[in-house]
Parts: sequence; structure tokens; C-alpha cells
Amino acid sequence: MELKNVMTATGVARSGMTVREGFRECLRCEVPGIPYVDESGKVVGRFSIRETLRRACIPDVMVKYADLLGDAPGCLVVSAEHAPQLLDLPLLPFIKYEVARITPNCAVATAVALMERHTTNYLFVIDHQNRYVGVVTVWAIARRMLELKL
Repeated sequence: MELKNVMTATGVARSGMTVREGFRECLRCEVPGIPYVDESGKVVGRFSIRETLRRACIPDVMVKYADLLGDAPGCLVVSAEHAPQLLDLPLLPFIKYEVARITPNCAVATAVALMERHTTNYLFVIDHQNRYVGVVTVWAIARRMLELKL
């Protein structure tokens, strides 16, 4: 199985974009996150749906004690009227500056190992000229395995 067969081309997040624009690109491409690039186009971070929702909707104490919360976490609810406010926020505060990356020639098994090491479900593919090529997800790898009818 080759990396190019499990890679998805996406757009990138840039300064000035909103959470809405970041979510739209992730959902359009069916990926959990997209790279954040600086003015020169270099990948310097990542925008993630999961990380954005975690930071915007869940206090850290809830994450720490999530097993104790039960089915009804009390007054903490993401209301319909607050969703547009979140979507209109700049995405910059939600960028994570840790970027797990691989090269286009990387083996799929190495990609899976790196995902595990970095506790992520996706990696950005960056070529040797430091240009973003696409994203590889565990879902794309599983989908490709099913297509191969192993």
C-alpha cells in the first residue's frame, strides 16, 4: 500500500480565517484537521476540529474528571445561540503548534507508528522542499485496506 493512495489533498488554514472556515474545509475533505501555514506558506501548526471544540466548549477540569461526570454534566451545554459565536471567532487561538509530519515516500506502516507516537489520527505529508502535499488519516488507511479486499 502506497502513501499516495491514502492521502487527501486539502486546503490550509491561514491567519485571518474563522473557525467556520476551518470547520468547512475539514468537513469538505473529511479530515479531522488541516495545516496552519504562515505568510511564507510554511506549515507551522494545525487546526483541529476536536481541539477547537475541546478548548471552546469544555473546561479542563471536565476533561480531567470526565469519567465522573455521568450523562448530564449540569449547566454546561453548547447552546444553539452560542454556536454561531464560536464559528465566527478567529481560528488563530485554536491552532496547535505541534505538527506531526511525514514525507511522501514514507511507508504506511511508519505513518501508523508515528500517529501512535504522537497520539493523533492524522499526519500532514510535507515534501523535501517543505511544501504541504496532503493529509493521511487512519480512516483513509482503513478504507484503502477494504478496497484492496485483503
